[in-house]
Amino acid sequence: MDDLFWNAAYLIIVLVWFGIRGYYRHKALQHDAKENVRPGFESVLVLLNMTGMIVLPLVAVITPFLDAFIIPVPEPVRFIALLIFALNIWLFVAAHRALGKNWSMILEIKEGHNLVKNGIYRRVRHPMYAHFWIWVIAQGFILANGFVLVFGIIAWGLLYLLRVPKEEEMMIAEFGDEYREYMRVTGRVIPKFVKN
Repeated sequence: MDDLFWNAAYLIIVLVWFGIRGYYRHKALQHDAKENVRPGFESVLVLLNMTGMIVLPLVAVITPFLDAFIIPVPEPVRFIALLIFALNIWLFVAAHRALGKNWSMILEIKEGHNLVKNGIYRRVRHPMYAHFWIWVIAQGFILANGFVLVFGIIAWGLLYLLRVPKEEEMMIAEFGDEYREYMRVTGRVIPKFVKN
């Protein structure tokens, strides 16, 4: 298969992703935030991540500017990455559906915020973050571009490492022992199975 196939398949999935994110973002914006945590810094992290997740991959697809970073990826590996990338949309939707009005692009507690422990959140605290780890890794292999792969992982990794401890601190401040117990029985991005 030629690059046209891989690029087109990648773009279709990205467009589906944007449609889903737009739908849930619209719903989430209808609920006011009660508390914002470092909104300026969070916005910078999101912008950096969007560069690694969307901007650079689109540059690689649409222009020849990143062609110097093309890496040899066997077609079966690209196909598996594409399949994982497509199936990863399910994880994205499941996380959004469970969060509902509680979802936000930056760290904030919404008015009437509740601790979501059902659905995909039953065994993992941050399935949305698991989705993004899968995204940045898979897209680099689909597009067979080393720069897209490395920059995506670094940009997402930076957001993840700087956000998650602060987010969990914010949740403990809001929900106290209930969140501490939730942390005990769930994994951060990999499901945890604990006998109660």
